[in-house]
Amino acid sequence: MRSLFFFQIRLSAAILVAALAMTVSCQKEKPVIKIGFAGGLTGRYSDLGTAGRNGVILAVEEINKAGGINGRPLELLIKDDRQDPARALEVDSELIKEGVAAIIGHMTSAMSTAVMPLINEKKTLLLSPTTSTGELTGKDDWFMRVVGTSIETPRRLADYAFGRAGTDRIAVIYDLENRAYCESYAEAFNSRFKELGGLLSSVVTYSKGDDASFEMLAMRLVSSGCSGVLVIASAIDAAMICQQIRKIEKSLPFFSSGWAMTDEFIQNGGRAVEGVVIAEFFITGSESEEYVAFKESFKNRFGAEPSFPAGYGYEAAMVLFSALSREPDPLKLKQTIVAIKRFKGLQGDFEIDSFGDAVRKLSVTKVSDGQFRTLE
Repeated sequence: MRSLFFFQIRLSAAILVAALAMTVSCQKEKPVIKIGFAGGLTGRYSDLGTAGRNGVILAVEEINKAGGINGRPLELLIKDDRQDPARALEVDSELIKEGVAAIIGHMTSAMSTAVMPLINEKKTLLLSPTTSTGELTGKDDWFMRVVGTSIETPRRLADYAFGRAGTDRIAVIYDLENRAYCESYAEAFNSRFKELGGLLSSVVTYSKGDDASFEMLAMRLVSSGCSGVLVIASAIDAAMICQQIRKIEKSLPFFSSGWAMTDEFIQNGGRAVEGVVIAEFFITGSESEEYVAFKESFKNRFGAEPSFPAGYGYEAAMVLFSALSREPDPLKLKQTIVAIKRFKGLQGDFEIDSFGDAVRKLSVTKVSDGQFRTLE
């Protein structure tokens, strides 16, 4: 009887150990969810890509710290598209082969439009933090975004330039390296500006500019007889253009697309960019509870203030995570996001419509005393 008793104890213990082992094994075997990020992390546009990447990194770390999505940890795979269409296609192909649920990116319109044939063919969701080109507006494809379109912002900027700033002759300069964004922005601005009664004195384009070429371009802009200049370029390029124009004309009003609204614009432009007016969806000085908390976390993690691509990168990740928590099937992510429709952003709620385009509130910002300050 005694031996039978001990046998039963040993048997019970063995069963318990086996059950525990199976439980632990099941927990360990919960597969990770792979998320891709693709953006320009090197070169002239790297401020956009690195900030967006850091926003996504912060979001992933927060979700993983909280236990992941339905108990599944996230793995972020990061790729540098180098602002090159061929490279963008290459890195997206790599991410798709590695089994990502979706790709957060790209950070410029030129790269996003370049990869769309591949994205649509592979039926992989491309959720962009900052691609705002009108070329992708209102299309039922595999592209979605959390930023508003570059059709709304230039029209608002044209209203301000003509109505509030009293500018009636505008010279426009833009970067052909990001043609998909710049041309749609310029066209929307020009259309609205002409509706209001304004005139375009000159439209100047460039690609891969340097100090010497910007000096010549600045002379062309100023000699056109304009009463204001609209710059559609990256932060560093826009800063250099403003500096060259200021050497010729000290008081000419400047207007800029939101592409330049990063710290690099002010750091590289200095006094030359004081007074530049930008229409954007992002408010750098927002005092919303969510944004203040995000800004503190971002500074603690990366040692710098977040710029608009960092905020949009974080929001894009959170939109994706919200969808994945409801529907793990990558092929159903777009319809899940469309069904959710309204999302809580860092600076207020925003919506994503049935085509994947974001609907957000616009604001007008001005560079004053070395900071971006909201005007309206």
